[in-house]
Amino acid sequence: MPNVNKSSSYTTVVLLGVVATVGSNSLVLSPILTDVSQGLETSPAITARAIAAYGGATALSAVLLAPLIDRFGSRKMLLRGLLALFVGIALSSFAHNWIMLALAQALAGLGAGVVLPSTYALATKTAPKGQEARVLGRVLTGWSLSLVLGVPVSAVIADALGWRACFATLGLLALATLLGLRLIPNDQPNDLGARLSFIRSLRDAVTGDIALLLMICFAYMIAFYGVYPFIGDHVRSRLGASTSFAGLFSLAYGIGFGAASLADGILDRYDAKRLFPFALLGIGLTYAAIVPAGADLSLLLGICLLWGFLNHFGLNILVLLLSAAAGEARGAVLGINSAVTYLGALSGAALFGLIYEQQGLARIALLAAGFLLAAAVTGWCRLLRGRTDPVRSGQ
Repeated sequence: MPNVNKSSSYTTVVLLGVVATVGSNSLVLSPILTDVSQGLETSPAITARAIAAYGGATALSAVLLAPLIDRFGSRKMLLRGLLALFVGIALSSFAHNWIMLALAQALAGLGAGVVLPSTYALATKTAPKGQEARVLGRVLTGWSLSLVLGVPVSAVIADALGWRACFATLGLLALATLLGLRLIPNDQPNDLGARLSFIRSLRDAVTGDIALLLMICFAYMIAFYGVYPFIGDHVRSRLGASTSFAGLFSLAYGIGFGAASLADGILDRYDAKRLFPFALLGIGLTYAAIVPAGADLSLLLGICLLWGFLNHFGLNILVLLLSAAAGEARGAVLGINSAVTYLGALSGAALFGLIYEQQGLARIALLAAGFLLAAAVTGWCRLLRGRTDPVRSGQ
């Protein structure tokens, strides 16, 4: 038993590192967006198209390749996805225009579309029975680690060595997780019946619980990726902050996200589905609070802290409910979730970027608040009408 626990702990740490790597690459452009734009001699809105390319490629990969997770096993697909992610990040450091950067990030996105659902599936598959929620919560803390360390450190590196050094550093991190993953044994792929259940999962996605969760996921992610990438540019170009200081906003968000993991036990004791609308409402109100806080650096830091805290619960509940609804087709359904996630990222970065360039942070924050409040109301209506069965986290 001690050896089993030790192996499980090592797997959790490596998977946490995988999520931290993906998270760092996904979010690093926010505090260095101004520097990258200047280096490539273009505008922040155009440079943000690299985020859209990453999101679109991730969505495509998640739809086409994530079903292979159930066929070949989570670890094998995770290794292949990490290799593509590593190459894409490394090539980003050599980009000489926004098109090259977008293509490199698209390659990284093709890897990430497999990496995230493989990671979540492997985490829940290898977790001790009855501890799936806690293990998944620890793995999701990789997003916090990327924000607390990865993104702020990248901002400091950009100040000292230039933005290309940021991607070079992230490439080394991706390589380290790739090597660490090789020490984890292969998991068993699902049998033919489980793989065929992917078709049933697609059918359920049209009418069942999965449909509601995916719609909420899209609203959730278009709001996040529509606002987060432009926080750094807002404090740089409109409030006069330095690149390193802009990194503090990612740090504040990450601290809040990580602190929330200490309260993950709540999701083991209460019905996560009924908590979900409250989490969405809180996040929506946080977006609305950015409007009056946008002109004050201290207030905006506080809002980012609260934003991260609430987003941890929202993301954890979303993944847990999808995993529970998917059954044996976990890899396929989580792949669909990743596709929807990064379609939201693509839409948020591209569409919100145009609005931000013309009307500023306050307008896109209000738009994001509208998406989250609509998601909360949708969730409440389904619950109040009793159209979904209660699903507790970890079951």
